[in-house]
Amino acid sequence: MGQDEIATLQMDALAARAAGDHGRAVLAWRAALAVRPDDWRLGLELKRDLKTGQHYPDSDASFRRAARSLPDAEWLAHYAALYAFHMDDLAWLEKRSAVLLRDRPDDAVLLTLRGDVARQRRDWALAAASFDAAQRCDLALPEIADKAQAARMYARLGPWLASHQEGGPAYAVAVVNLDRNGERRAVIEALFGNGPVPLHRVPAVEGSRLPLAAVQRLLGEAGDPARVGTLGCFLSHAAAWDSMARLGLGHMLVVEDDVIPLLPLPATIAPLGLPPGYDLCFVNDRMEPRIDPDGVDIFSLHALPDAMQGFPPDDNAPGGDGYIVSAAGAVKLLRWVAADGFTGDVDWRLLAYGMDGAAIAGLPRHAFSFTTLDRMQHDIPRLDRLQAYVLHPALIRTVGVSSDREDEDRERPA
Repeated sequence: MGQDEIATLQMDALAARAAGDHGRAVLAWRAALAVRPDDWRLGLELKRDLKTGQHYPDSDASFRRAARSLPDAEWLAHYAALYAFHMDDLAWLEKRSAVLLRDRPDDAVLLTLRGDVARQRRDWALAAASFDAAQRCDLALPEIADKAQAARMYARLGPWLASHQEGGPAYAVAVVNLDRNGERRAVIEALFGNGPVPLHRVPAVEGSRLPLAAVQRLLGEAGDPARVGTLGCFLSHAAAWDSMARLGLGHMLVVEDDVIPLLPLPATIAPLGLPPGYDLCFVNDRMEPRIDPDGVDIFSLHALPDAMQGFPPDDNAPGGDGYIVSAAGAVKLLRWVAADGFTGDVDWRLLAYGMDGAAIAGLPRHAFSFTTLDRMQHDIPRLDRLQAYVLHPALIRTVGVSSDREDEDRERPA
């Protein structure tokens, strides 16, 4: 393809943008970048249409490749916003930030970026040192102090966990992943596939491929048929629960494909201290109780209602991106959703199944969690409840990539 063809693709992309067809514009920019993959100018144009179309640029491989050649100011803004959570970018990103730090050793953004890269690699000592240095350069960044404190906590916890690997119940990791998302599958296999815990892939349900009649039947009258991505996500988690009996598992860590482990996973669940008879335990960072990490040296469990007391009042996404479920818990969940349907978000349903009316009533009345769970307990009345917990500190952290669920909800309106 020559210069004329590139110019034609650019004209097509700009015409599509002017018409409000950002999906067509994205395809044209990608085609141009396939020919000139390191052209940061084309990359910025692609980024513009991705963002306007409500997609995360960092989920697009074409943009990430072009971003490596961005001028420093744009490069810093891009990576400072996206936390550098892509494995194939890390070595290149670390090298470039090191070069920049030689000229700008007191740049808090660069130091924070180096800390984020170290955190991604679970180098908690380097992460803490980088965040501490960033804070000394810019005392107006209180979130950096929180990152440094958490890094020190994980640096203490790592050796303790390594010394508590023997005995206890075995488990497996189940990763929910769409067939079309091979890049995320490769990343998750690299992150989880070389440890002591077996990894099983659960093919995720593509909600947009379901017939509308099936969507309406699965959601019932209260459901919104426009939220096919949300329905597909719910069904995918149900498929993970269903796989436990087939695989003969007593315990399973269910993760989505946009997460990273914060520590090497223990060989058994024993170090986590899960009690006999538990049904479910959230191990993701969004559900993590707000506890001073300076006093944390081992894992602790918190009953779900207690942990929810500190849940941010405006947060609308507790996340089903990381939780451990027992075989008994999976049986309960499958039986209950068969009766109650698949309306709404799977993470909020898990919370609703783990809290009774009194616990929900005890939540702050102005919080999104109270409004959501109070409505759900009336729409889906159920006397039984899961024996549910939240782990501190978290084992799993979600990353800043585009949500397949949200993308599908946007792309197939009612």
